[in-house]
Amino acid sequence: MRAKGRKQGRFMALSGLTKLAAPPGSQYPLLIVDSDGSPVFFLCEWYRRKKAEDPGRTADTYLDMVLPWAGFLLRRDYAWNAEPDRLLAFLVEFLRDDVGCQVGPDNQRADGWCIQTTGASPFAKSSLAVLLAALTSVYDTLIGAGYYAYRNPLRSERLIQLKQEHLRQVKNAGAPDHAGIRSETRAETNRAYPTNQFRQRRGKVWEPQVVLEPDAVQERMRQTVDYMIQHATFQRDQVILLLIRQTGARISEVIEMTAGGYRAARHAGRALVKNKGSRGREEKTIYFTPSLERHLLSYIRTERAQYDPRGRKRLEELDEGDPLFLTRTGKPYTRAAFYHHWNKLFLPAQRQFNKQEQVEFTPHDLRHLRATRAITKLRKEASGDAATEAALLEGFQHLMGWRSPETMNTYVKTMNKRQALKGLLADEEAQEQSMMHAQITSQPQQLSPQRTSGQDGESSQQHTHETSDQGEFDWYEE
Repeated sequence: MRAKGRKQGRFMALSGLTKLAAPPGSQYPLLIVDSDGSPVFFLCEWYRRKKAEDPGRTADTYLDMVLPWAGFLLRRDYAWNAEPDRLLAFLVEFLRDDVGCQVGPDNQRADGWCIQTTGASPFAKSSLAVLLAALTSVYDTLIGAGYYAYRNPLRSERLIQLKQEHLRQVKNAGAPDHAGIRSETRAETNRAYPTNQFRQRRGKVWEPQVVLEPDAVQERMRQTVDYMIQHATFQRDQVILLLIRQTGARISEVIEMTAGGYRAARHAGRALVKNKGSRGREEKTIYFTPSLERHLLSYIRTERAQYDPRGRKRLEELDEGDPLFLTRTGKPYTRAAFYHHWNKLFLPAQRQFNKQEQVEFTPHDLRHLRATRAITKLRKEASGDAATEAALLEGFQHLMGWRSPETMNTYVKTMNKRQALKGLLADEEAQEQSMMHAQITSQPQQLSPQRTSGQDGESSQQHTHETSDQGEFDWYEE
């Protein structure tokens, strides 16, 4: 589960830039201005083009990560469109000074830099990968639009040449993956021949920590969510929590559900949602029970209708792009708003446990919890048949929307690790109990002294011996 500590908001605050709603009729969906109120052109233009290409959340996530880079350039009076070598030097300086990273030459590749976060970094290693992807996107987009006249400073010319040489050997390299005629997938090519200047130092392999938690901890997580569902102020949040827990969908996939996506599934208990990397397209199907669907439809008829600007009460009356979940002001519900209500419910939900038993977790951990429960059930149903288990797990992979089978493999390996750990601990416990039992049974039984006249001295010696034996085992009884 996610440890609390680093505050990514502290990194965003480094920029000194402000995001403003664009005036009506503007071609820009968002304006990014500096401390003087002047627009930062390259960010405004990149965001406009990125949002048009991908209306999902990627552009907003990337923008938050890029803001400190733009602020760094402005403070140092560096040009965002300088030559690639100069920009690369600026990037190394930024990553070292503002991001607190260790940056040095990459000894494992023909070109590039090796980078890793430190204790001084304002975010985790996974966020560093997002930052690098965001910076790469900015220059890729602006190069394509003709605003940057050079190659992307985050891509290595030497590594690009190596990748191009490899692609000449790939059969049907220009075909899309779904055609099934390419000798290797694009993901395999990109993993084998990366072109980025910066490579993160590999540390501990990711594994879902919830899977490793004891059964008692996982049960307290479920009880916490039950409490939150029962005590949620808004019916909207009850439905969202039920959907997250039941489907294992990402929080953004649920919050951004639309009437069109619900209808497009063409089946009760199903809805199409935006998947990670789908560029805003509703292409992933989530499945839920008839009981949960009744809760959802009841919300649409009652609470949602109360906040709908047009007072619509029926699903059929909603337009294709209308969000299912609204705020009290009739605007689309957001992740930030949901987390506000999550935090308000989470604290009292934890008070039902002793302080030592309380457990911190995020809405995303519920996705891991759902996956853990489902995979355990499917493996049990397979009864050791490898072919059946593989088929069931492949089907579940598609249900969860995992594009790479490596994600499923990671879950299975982590669950195997947990099972092995449980077995070892059970064995250690059995051995300890056996040793304790042996110590107790090997202790000589104390005979009750028989007091007769003239035996007071012998009785006193027996009492002294008994007290000595008890002292030897005092450590165990404590």
